[in-house]
Amino acid sequence: MTSSSLSVLSSDTPIVARRPVMRLRLPQSVGALMTAALVTGAFVLAPEQPQQQASICERHHSADVCRVW
Repeated sequence: MTSSSLSVLSSDTPIVARRPVMRLRLPQSVGALMTAALVTGAFVLAPEQPQQQASICERHHSADVCRVW
């Protein structure tokens, strides 16, 4: 029988030293403000009338494909 030259490490021995994870902690108000800004931007930039959305669709596809309204 041949013996292996590799030794088995125990699971308690870390192979690589662990570093503490540095996370950016923002106040809750910053997260709420960012969420409000993104939702407001979506309302401002998105077309509200179906005709506007249909014209965008018809620029890229046939009228039959875009007839969902």
